[in-house]
Amino acid sequence: MKVTFIHAADLHLGTPFKGLGEVSPWLRKRLIWANFEAFRRLASLAREADMLLLAGDLLETGLPHLRARLELVRAFEALAGEGTRVFLVAGNHDPYSFWRTISLPAGVYLFSPQGETVEVILGGSRVSISGISHGGKGVRENLVFRMAPAEGDLRLALLHAYLQGQEGHDPYAPCSLGDLVSRDFNYWALGHVHGVQVVMEDPWVVYPGNLQGRHPGEEGQKGCYRVVWDGGDFGVEFCPLSPVVWTTRTLSPEGVEDSEGLVDLLEALKEEVRWRGGTLLRVILEGPSPLHSVGDEGWNQLEEMLNEAEDREDFVWITLEDRLLPPLDLEELVRQEEFIAQLVREAGVLKGMVKEVSLEGELGLLWRRRDVTRWLGELGEEVGTELVDEALRKALVFMLGER
Repeated sequence: MKVTFIHAADLHLGTPFKGLGEVSPWLRKRLIWANFEAFRRLASLAREADMLLLAGDLLETGLPHLRARLELVRAFEALAGEGTRVFLVAGNHDPYSFWRTISLPAGVYLFSPQGETVEVILGGSRVSISGISHGGKGVRENLVFRMAPAEGDLRLALLHAYLQGQEGHDPYAPCSLGDLVSRDFNYWALGHVHGVQVVMEDPWVVYPGNLQGRHPGEEGQKGCYRVVWDGGDFGVEFCPLSPVVWTTRTLSPEGVEDSEGLVDLLEALKEEVRWRGGTLLRVILEGPSPLHSVGDEGWNQLEEMLNEAEDREDFVWITLEDRLLPPLDLEELVRQEEFIAQLVREAGVLKGMVKEVSLEGELGLLWRRRDVTRWLGELGEEVGTELVDEALRKALVFMLGER
């Protein structure tokens, strides 16, 4: 009765990393193969499943893709030999016309742009898989209602689409959650959005994200979903596969007076994020600091020093983004600008109120909120004035940083 399948999407095999700048030859080679390594891990996991569902954008048109095509086809052949069926749809980066130039092995089913349903028997259960491919690169039509209706004990839908409300993605094949729910499917295996997301559980509406983050905006572990259906309930488990992860940290080097102190701070941060795989660490330096005048050449030298010993399996390769400001000279700012002078005066008044019972009256309805008073009610005079000072500092930093 049990049926197991792997749901993955957006492999983008063979596409390069972005946002790194110069890296060592060792790391360059590691990154070139990272995407392929993630795919090999996917294929290995799929060998233990009944089916592999791939929801589009496996390859990219317009790129040198010979190696990527060979990797893909060979993996499909190996899966067919293990008895794992593969079902895939074309996405906006690899439309159906592109796939027609590739000879897919037996055991791999590519859904057409007209929409189709395939039925298989697994563990004594009727399993139907419905899918529809993108016919071209800029599909703006809602494809949900062109998908063939399905029957069977387990009804799966395979679609590369933009679900309304997802930020940062082009609205190709747009649809709403209501559109999906209105159809009689148990599990929507979606692709296109690169973030890992279970949108809904009844029916299941799932984005597995891509296999390997390729730029700073694709942070954290990437991978696929392993789904087990026992005839009634679903077990849905995310499986991390990416050999290299991106992570971003924001650092305010307050109290650090020189580059030596900053190096100590950054070395400690590297060890904090280091794990058994490789890490691409972007550090945003922000706030007032004596180091604001280091300059591009200085930051480049600092990056080189921090990265020179990182040719190792658990590497942490660091890039620095300078958003530092000159140290705040509050007295000078007050003399120069009336608005800032008024802001400082208001902060002084608020600190005086912290010491008085009248603060309760000034805060009014906010103070009567149970979730607020549970926290604010425990503040002593010292902590309260520190919070006002910190709020003033952040306001001044924000104002100066916007100039």
